[in-house]
Amino acid sequence: MLSQVRSALKGAGAWFVVILLILAFALWGVPSMGQLSGTAAVTVGGKSFSQQYVQSEFNRAVQSQRIKSGGSYTREEAIASGLNNQIVATITTTSALDQFANKMQLAMPRALVRDYLQKNENFQNPTTGKFDRTILESILQQNNLTVGDFERRVGEDLKRNQLIYALATRAHAPDPLVEAMLMRDSERREIGYLIVTDEMSGKAAEPMPADLETYYQENPAAFTAPEYRSFDLLVLKNEDFRKTLEAPEEEIRRLYDLNKERLYDKPERRTIYQVTYKTEAEAQAASAALRQGKPFENLASDRGLDLAAVTFTDAQKRDILDPAVADAAFAAGLETGAIIDPVRSSFGWTVVQIANVTPPETTTFEDVRADIEAQYLDQDTRRALLSAVDTIEEVRDSGAGLRIAAEEAGFDVQAIGPVDRYSFTPGGAIIDKVPGEALSEAFALDEDEESEALDLAAGDGYFFVALREIKPPALKPFADVQDDVDRRWRKQERLQRISNTVRGIRDAVAGGQSLNEAASQFDRTPTQLLIDRRFENEAISQAFNQQIFTATKGDLVSGPAALGEAQIIAEIRQIGYSPNQVQPQQVEAFEQYLGFQLDQELVDAFIAAVRDDFDVKINQARLDAIFGDGQ
Repeated sequence: MLSQVRSALKGAGAWFVVILLILAFALWGVPSMGQLSGTAAVTVGGKSFSQQYVQSEFNRAVQSQRIKSGGSYTREEAIASGLNNQIVATITTTSALDQFANKMQLAMPRALVRDYLQKNENFQNPTTGKFDRTILESILQQNNLTVGDFERRVGEDLKRNQLIYALATRAHAPDPLVEAMLMRDSERREIGYLIVTDEMSGKAAEPMPADLETYYQENPAAFTAPEYRSFDLLVLKNEDFRKTLEAPEEEIRRLYDLNKERLYDKPERRTIYQVTYKTEAEAQAASAALRQGKPFENLASDRGLDLAAVTFTDAQKRDILDPAVADAAFAAGLETGAIIDPVRSSFGWTVVQIANVTPPETTTFEDVRADIEAQYLDQDTRRALLSAVDTIEEVRDSGAGLRIAAEEAGFDVQAIGPVDRYSFTPGGAIIDKVPGEALSEAFALDEDEESEALDLAAGDGYFFVALREIKPPALKPFADVQDDVDRRWRKQERLQRISNTVRGIRDAVAGGQSLNEAASQFDRTPTQLLIDRRFENEAISQAFNQQIFTATKGDLVSGPAALGEAQIIAEIRQIGYSPNQVQPQQVEAFEQYLGFQLDQELVDAFIAAVRDDFDVKINQARLDAIFGDGQ
């Protein structure tokens, strides 16, 4: 545990991240499902949430998971995993916290929200390292959010985090608790263990035909073919349309010239120091002192300022507010270190020194030609792709099926299947040419049903699916799986013999023999070992380790070995502790970690109380209408 604690506490913001995760996943669950007489699906205090709102939040979460999983995440999988309950819990918890924050008159200035977005690396251009609104808008488009909606959500999240963060005391845990937990973590146990293998368990039995037939009948799931589906698939990708397009050279040049000043010309930048005095005499004296070697930092300190307060870093001429100072600071021929004579400025007399000069740069046409061409072709490609989709949809609107519509538009439909939902054919081959999202859609359709044009997960095109045939799961004939039945029967028999041998050894020890005596009949000697709670090897798995550390001295525990089909029997022979081996820095980290755990319990209790105060209510009938099987 101590090694895990050290990893968990890397970075000063570790606990803040924990709090964010608590809020993000709404761990407090969905309250008891009461029936409401109103039309709202969810009510929190004085605020109601409609079915449409809950459905929208759920769809957004499914879409997000679908993008992360490469398009293989379906609505059914989301509901099976409890995502719908998580969404309801998130809506109710965040609403309760928002209302509590409003009651406390907490506010989050918009400037802080903008600052957060500007500094968030998810929205920064990887080339420039600066905020890129295009990247932000692309992410928001994928999640069906506007910039305004997103800024509002971020502001609400930051306000909730501010509220929760105030509860985290970051205090160390009480010494008695730390000592007890350290004692547990430093526990060591001496065991003797014996690995029981197939060779120790007697001669293997040979199955009779009736044995195999019985095993086949009693284990139908092992010999049932999965559901197979056959469908037509049409995939339209950007790259297929781009091959036929060309960008005129004169158009690429025109786009470069049009954007040259804005995108490709980097003006000269200078870092300057400046201090303003009321009189010219004071300014002249300061300028003279600089020329005699006095550092500008000292000049600033004489005025009660530090150097950072009088520095304009990497500024363009337009960034200097006073025109006279700007003209003087950006005069031609000035080099790093140059001292400018006092300038009559709007607020007095200003002394300027050049700290650094970054010459202007221009990115040439040749350097960006390929990028401009790609952007130009992207537009034409997208236009051609959407035109093809429209053409297909128009033909389908007249009653034609996907195959006919595709042929009229000049595209070939692929006949896929039969294939199961994991891309395997009945013969075991893998069909790897079907996008995962298209396969998921094929298993969501009814027979003879066709999908609309759907986005590829990578965002580089569309696909259509027309389901032709569903072959339901079916028990394979015994003759076709006889070899598999034989193999499985032998494995079961082998595992049963090993289990019987383990039971015999345990009975012998219970009858008064030592583990060593019980093992001697197999010409084996138990292995003596001293282990801690994290020990694992080819015999002892982490799960079996937990069995060892929950038993008492003298107990016998048994279970599967970490590797292979063998089983393991272990006797707990000694129990000891070594808290003195824990380093002081580990103790400090452990105290902090346990303190964080206590903080989290406080946060959980606070949020549960807030939810109770704002009377969270759920209309189960309306949620069933959203997430029921009929949807």
